[in-house]
This record gives sequence, C-alpha cells and structure tokens, in this order.
Amino acid sequence: MLREARVYDNMWACGFPKPNSVFGEVSRRALRSKTVENVKTELRAKLFQDREDRYATAVRIAFHDCVGGCDGCINRANPDNAGFMFESLDVMDTIYEDKYKLQMSRADFYILTAVTALEDSLKFNNDNLTQHFISPVRFDFKYGRCDCSTSPGTPVTRAFPAGHSDYQQVMDFFREEFGFSVRESVAILGAHTLGAASGAKGSGFEGFWKEDGVAADRLNNRYYSLLADDALTWENTDRSVVTGYGEERWQWETGSTSDDVPAPFMLNADVALIRDIQPNRNGKSSCQFRDCSLSPSARIVQEFASDGDTWMREFAKVFERMVAKGANQLMYPA
Repeated sequence: MLREARVYDNMWACGFPKPNSVFGEVSRRALRSKTVENVKTELRAKLFQDREDRYATAVRIAFHDCVGGCDGCINRANPDNAGFMFESLDVMDTIYEDKYKLQMSRADFYILTAVTALEDSLKFNNDNLTQHFISPVRFDFKYGRCDCSTSPGTPVTRAFPAGHSDYQQVMDFFREEFGFSVRESVAILGAHTLGAASGAKGSGFEGFWKEDGVAADRLNNRYYSLLADDALTWENTDRSVVTGYGEERWQWETGSTSDDVPAPFMLNADVALIRDIQPNRNGKSSCQFRDCSLSPSARIVQEFASDGDTWMREFAKVFERMVAKGANQLMYPA
C-alpha cells in the first residue's frame, strides 16, 4: 500500500487523472511489465523494422528531451533539433497517442523507445559479427517522468553542445547539465557510434561516424577505436564548401562512402576527446590531427577502444543517469 501511495502521489503531481473506483476510469498510476513489452513489440514493428537507422534517432530524441529535464517536450523550431529525428518522432508520437497515452507519460515513452533502440542495436551488432562483439548488458527502464504542460511541443529553446566545441566546452556542458565526470562524459559520447550527422538540412555537418550506414546501426566501441587508430589520416575540412551551408562547418574526415558521404567522420567535440585541437571561433583546428598533443581524456578513449565491454557497462550506467534528469521516485514496472 505504501508503494502504491507513492505511485499515486507521483502520478498526480504530473497531472495524471486520479483513479476513479466508481466508474473504473483508466489511470497511469502503475505501469505493468506486460505493457512495457507490448510497447517494445509495437516499436519494433512500426518504427524499427527495416529501419535500423532509426536506432540513432531514438537515442538522440532521448538526449534532446533530457537536456533541461526529461519532460516529453521537443522544440521543433530549435535549429539544434533539426535533421533526421523528426521523421522518427512523428512515428513515435503516433504510436503513443493511438495506444499508450493513458498508460504512461510521453517522457517515459520516449525513454522506453531509446532503451529499445539500444537493446536492438546491440543485438544487431552481435548477430553474425565477431570483430566488434560486445557482451550484452541490461538497459534498465524506470518510469515516473512528468510531461511539460505543452507536450509534445515547447517554445523553450534548450542549449546543446556545438559540433565545433573544444574539450573544455564539451566537459563543461556535461558537468553542468548532468553532473557527469570526465570519464562519464567520454562514455556517453560513445552514443555517436550510432547514426550520422544531418547535413545541410540540419546541423550542416555531414557524414557517418563509422565506415558506412550499416556500421552506423551497430552499437559497439568502434567510435573509440577509430579515434585511437594512429594509422588513420584525419583531415580537418570545411564541409560547407561541398554542401553550400551558410556557415563554415569544420569537421574531421578520413574516408567516404561510394556516394561521397564522409565516412568515417568526426566533429570537433569527438576529436577533442583524444587530441587538444583548440579550434578557432569558426571551428577550424589550430593543428592537424597527428600534430595535436593528446587531450586530458585521451587515455580513457584508448581504454574504451581496447575494451568495448568496459565501455558498454559504463555507458549503460551513465545513460540511466542521463534519462533520470528532472524526475523523482522513478520506479521499475510492476
């Protein structure tokens, strides 16, 4: 009874309807494990089937929702939110509105979608793959987050780390926003092992963080091994020269796909984890990759590059911390 009372208090504080014992009104007072599994099944059928590229956008949506506090609200007018993720967000919101809005908050639904994406992208990595096999880990899901009053939209513009950020700016952001240590910040940025930059229609940066689109659908530690690979030649290049984007977009490239999409590529925020690049205000590095001295977190990158299982265990823990921001009394489904 005490646990149920806490659940009621938390749900009522989020503006959920109080249970009506007379009329049997449906309320989001307690989330059941069966409902969680039903959501995962539906996401796999309607969001992720034959669209493994959406693993990355689901994780990105969770991050963008949790900056400032996970509240089920995304500002579509914020340029930092532009790009591939709106297509996934539309599908997610439709699934939620059609079936689950009386059973959980939208914020919880977004996090559950990201958890499903992480589980499936790790499985996708390990199926028929040995070189970058990662021992399976558990991605815990807890519920009890509150939606903002205007969910799913918001006029609030939240600040995100810029692609041209240097080492200190990256570390300051994650420390101030989530209370992460340097090691935790390096671990969470491993999410860039999934997906691609959004190009001219989004951030202006363009490319896959790994070798191609298929590699970019696999959750593994390849992001770190690419950064730590001394055999690669990384060139600091202004991508706006190719895309016609209205501002300089300095990024790091060491190859391309058959369609001439940079792959692998890295942002300054990525390279700064291993090299002290010290970019200027437009993002151009003060040195070429091999000439730059090692950054303070270089040893962590090298460790994660050589031990994917350690990275995955730490990533799962720091991800759980990130998606708890702004919530009180999160609980496991019954």
